[in-house]
Amino acid sequence: MHWAERIAEELINENPDKEEFLCAAGTSPSGSVHIGNFRDVATPLFVVEALKRKGKKARLMLSWDEFDRLRKVPKNIAAIAPDFEKYIGMPYCVIPDPHGECESFAEYNEKEYEKSLEELGIDIEYRYQGKEYRSGRYIGGIITAMKKRKEIYDILMKYKTQDSDEGERETYYPIGVYCSKCNKDFTEVLSYDEDKDEITYKCKVCGNVETVNLRTYHMVKLMWKIDWPMRWGVEGVDFEPGGIDHAAASGSYVVAKDIAKEIFGVKAPKFQPYGWLSIAGLGDMHSSTGNNITPATVLEVYEPEMVRWLFAKYAPTDGFAFNFDDTIIRHYSEFDKGLEAVKNGEADEYNKAVYELCMIRGINVKAKVPFGVLASVAPIVDFNPQAVREILAKIGVEFDERDEERLERVKNWITKHQPSKMYKLLAKRNDEYYATLNDEEKEAIKKLAEYIESRDFVAEQEVQQYLYGIINKPELTKKENTARQQRFFAVFYNVLFGTDKGPRLYLFLSAIDRSKYLSLLKF
Repeated sequence: MHWAERIAEELINENPDKEEFLCAAGTSPSGSVHIGNFRDVATPLFVVEALKRKGKKARLMLSWDEFDRLRKVPKNIAAIAPDFEKYIGMPYCVIPDPHGECESFAEYNEKEYEKSLEELGIDIEYRYQGKEYRSGRYIGGIITAMKKRKEIYDILMKYKTQDSDEGERETYYPIGVYCSKCNKDFTEVLSYDEDKDEITYKCKVCGNVETVNLRTYHMVKLMWKIDWPMRWGVEGVDFEPGGIDHAAASGSYVVAKDIAKEIFGVKAPKFQPYGWLSIAGLGDMHSSTGNNITPATVLEVYEPEMVRWLFAKYAPTDGFAFNFDDTIIRHYSEFDKGLEAVKNGEADEYNKAVYELCMIRGINVKAKVPFGVLASVAPIVDFNPQAVREILAKIGVEFDERDEERLERVKNWITKHQPSKMYKLLAKRNDEYYATLNDEEKEAIKKLAEYIESRDFVAEQEVQQYLYGIINKPELTKKENTARQQRFFAVFYNVLFGTDKGPRLYLFLSAIDRSKYLSLLKF
């Protein structure tokens, strides 16, 4: 059984009379949202789909925590706005957009991510916490938390190692206050009048001292472990995932679960911890540091269904890394083969469910030209779709409009991330390199040139067999012949491209007009 189906079944069993479920996610727009955050949306997304297949109504909601404070300046923002530190302590939703495109820093990051979610085919509702808090929607929750602040303090202390302090308990307030003068939360609550629901606070930045009524002053936010359970009750959340750290013995979910029950009188939603994703060679991703790869960046090289496939096939607790090396070719190959297995009825139950969850246009779609084939051919003709179509037609491969979408991603991958794969034929014979070869290597070049010249048409499979025929020796072991293949292919690539590596050689030799490269093989 797929992990999303298991969670859906558990939700139904725990709430047998419930007809509609709300599955939620939450993200802070502290910078460009990275692909790792997509797990926070993907996990409930697949649970929603599983619930629907089991006959239940289900909704997906993303809460933008834009009323959180700016803690530090992302590296990429510091580069374009050196003075951005002056906004530290302000809520993201009131900080100006340093790009000059949106009304706020929060909105810029939100719209960037929302555009990617749309491309990923996701039907989702949004809650903007800056709007929700400032509308007064959470007044009831704030007042409840303030009146039960000592009980909240006791709950929090249960999960801390230090002893409770009566003086600290008396002055504990579960809120952060944004100053009405400077919009920063470097404030201290001096007193609280429970009868009037008024607080007096002092700003440590500008010195402002002010008494405000919590029912009318909406620049007040509950602390995270109180804010989260309060919103569970307001929205009626049934399922929400979170980082694996939230599920620790004293993690946010564990604490919030108690607060939900004891303070707000609501049942905490079912929780699923998830593991972290990383960028190969760079470590964990963090929006607030700028060390990230955004979904938009990933979608430049991965098709939307493939992004969904990666998140669907791995259990939420399984971590994996994104990178832009040849792993992408392997991912595309695995994805294509898996889809064909599902279409042919050869996939197991788990993988069948994976593709049902990830395919935006349905499973019965026409197979595309392999990514690796396009990567071998396209750079030679500067990624021109018509030229690629003509080359592939020579080897009996059909190329249509949907393949053009994949070709564009091949182009992005090579030009932006793998420029060394931009193989171009040499303008003249590589005589200097040829002089360094031994007799056997020179003979192999001669034989290949003669073979190419003697054929009216160079067939892919035939030239492949011929290449291995002149390289391999029957008396050698497989390991020894593999070493010879690596050596001789490097020879062929150097005389054609001046590099040790190149496109899939037999495909190149059969697809490209031989008049463009034959002279480079004739010494």
